[in-house]
Amino acid sequence: MFILWPNGIRHDNVLLFVIDATPYMVKAGRILQSLYSKMIHLTCLAHGIHRVAESIREKFKKVDKLISRVKQVFLKAPSRVLVFKSEAPAIPLPPEPILTRWGTWIMAASYYCKYYKDIRRVLLSINSEDAISVKEAQQLIQDPNMEANLVYIHSNFGFIPEYITKLETQYILLSEALSAVKYVQNKLNDCEGEIGVVVFQKFNNVLEKNCGFKTIFNISKILSGQESSMEGFPDNLTGDDITYFKYAPITSTDVERSFSRYKTLLVDNRRSFNFENIKKSLVVQCNTLKDAERLNAAQVQISSMFMRCVKC
Repeated sequence: MFILWPNGIRHDNVLLFVIDATPYMVKAGRILQSLYSKMIHLTCLAHGIHRVAESIREKFKKVDKLISRVKQVFLKAPSRVLVFKSEAPAIPLPPEPILTRWGTWIMAASYYCKYYKDIRRVLLSINSEDAISVKEAQQLIQDPNMEANLVYIHSNFGFIPEYITKLETQYILLSEALSAVKYVQNKLNDCEGEIGVVVFQKFNNVLEKNCGFKTIFNISKILSGQESSMEGFPDNLTGDDITYFKYAPITSTDVERSFSRYKTLLVDNRRSFNFENIKKSLVVQCNTLKDAERLNAAQVQISSMFMRCVKC
């Protein structure tokens, strides 16, 4: 905060604090609210939807195992990749979902639903003695319930990755981002079956535990003209403060992007990287950002970090 306001922290200028939903960060947010009285504490909604997607994965153990085993079959195996391309040249290689990348497991399940018969034919054409992963993948792909489970996942939850990506987009209106969240909620409410009910309850629990969601949703209603009353807002939150929420982020993905940029710039093997070159590299890395103020703030932060390194 002293980097932004070197002459003294302006506590009333901190209006929104967006974090992930890890317990220690939630606790930190509650503590910081005592220092910044106007601050709304919000947990990342894209991460919240990903947690719902994780609950879907937990309900389909065999599908999860199939995706994992097929990934192993073609990972660093050029001969099997060649077999795949010769047997099914018209379809892409199976995706390699990473659990920490939001929505990739649902995308993989949708892929297997779309190309199930082709994947089955390719797997059964590979010698089962090549590897344990091949043998297990062949057994799983022949499970009589597998295709039906994939159809259920794709038809009921296949939209989730698209809306996670939409929430990760920069510079969208608060009302547009919250409309995406409400769309996901409505779609999950339409899901049939016992699993659909459990997933919908999980989504509602995620929203209920997000202490700032209700406040930010009411602010969006005022900004879009759907609400004309400010009852229920904190007393110290003024009308002028609310105007700054028009493009308020509801995800923490920009922070994750900044970590990647700083990691590239500040790796240990950069031992003769002077400040001017850091500044130029930062411009190259951040040239997709439309807001010049973000770039200036990043330059100030890099300058401060560089000066501390020089002193050390």
